[in-house]
Amino acid sequence: MAEQLDYTKPTEQPAFSLGSIQLDWMLGVCMAVVIVMGLAVMVGVLVDNQALFVRHVVMLILGFIAMTALAQVRESTFLDFAPFVYMGTVALLLFVLFLGDTAKGASRWLDLPLLPRFQPSELLKITLPLMLAWYLREKFAPLSVIDVAICLVIIAAPVFLVYQQPDLGTAILIAMAGLCVVFVAGLRWWYVILAVIGSVVSAVVAWRFLLSDYQLSRITSFINPEANPLGAGWNLLQSKIALGSGGALGKGLGEGSQSKLSFLPEGHTDFILAVIGEELGFIGTATMLMFCFFIFARSMLMGQHASSRFARLAIFGIALMYFGYVLTNTMMVSGLLPVVGVPLPLVSYGGTSVITYLAAFGIVVALHSRQN
Repeated sequence: MAEQLDYTKPTEQPAFSLGSIQLDWMLGVCMAVVIVMGLAVMVGVLVDNQALFVRHVVMLILGFIAMTALAQVRESTFLDFAPFVYMGTVALLLFVLFLGDTAKGASRWLDLPLLPRFQPSELLKITLPLMLAWYLREKFAPLSVIDVAICLVIIAAPVFLVYQQPDLGTAILIAMAGLCVVFVAGLRWWYVILAVIGSVVSAVVAWRFLLSDYQLSRITSFINPEANPLGAGWNLLQSKIALGSGGALGKGLGEGSQSKLSFLPEGHTDFILAVIGEELGFIGTATMLMFCFFIFARSMLMGQHASSRFARLAIFGIALMYFGYVLTNTMMVSGLLPVVGVPLPLVSYGGTSVITYLAAFGIVVALHSRQN
């Protein structure tokens, strides 16, 4: 990463325009396939609660409006406002600690007057990559110790607040995505080695002193879910049963017994991929994940051809954040990671998450396509 890259070559223009509207058909098609597959499965899961399904559709519509609007914004606007939206997100996370709504033992939501209930930590998927890209836009490789230290502070401040909610899974994923942006910006390899060593030491310390009882139970149930099949290991065991029972072609839409009979908790949120596996089988699940990967790959390619260092790093950060959530949810549902409560982007139910991801990809299109 020591060589200085050339950011002066002209921007590739794969986007097309409807009037003055900037779009990217490859990214749009992949996102549409993923969203439609998720809706087809979710309507069966929420058959007894159609109000939630309608709310999810409304959030998707709002998300598409936000994506289309942000895709028209000039890069200079994102550059000017990046520090302010980042600080605004940190301020909202502080509000959560004192005024947040509590559900299932965690305070992660804000219910402000004249606004729908939302989760401020979701905004970090946009504001943190933009802030890091803003700071690193004129810092070329290799990054100095001071630059790395400032980036770590930018990452650590919101991550600590998310951890306090508590939301360990989201905190880890956001931190990892932020560190990936710093690595792409030009990090010396010995920093990476130190980070790996520090992660191992931190994991040991966290296991011994920092993790709460419910977090420890999730890890132990991941190692041996059969030890407590009716308690901490229930979600993971039922998820594996759902995935395995689908076979190659699945049982058909709306015919999944694990979700219809309520054996699988959170079938419309964190474990919707298990429902897809049961109803659409291995082929349906593989198709879904293939298009998720196409979204990531297309975004990375758009970042590669961005016309400025700021745009390049911001797009990479958003793409890596998305891919990290897809990978973590897939591994969690299939039993390769402990249950951490991470939704599948653009597929799982969740108003703030859906709008945030669609808005984020609108920013990707804007930073790649708009000429300044």
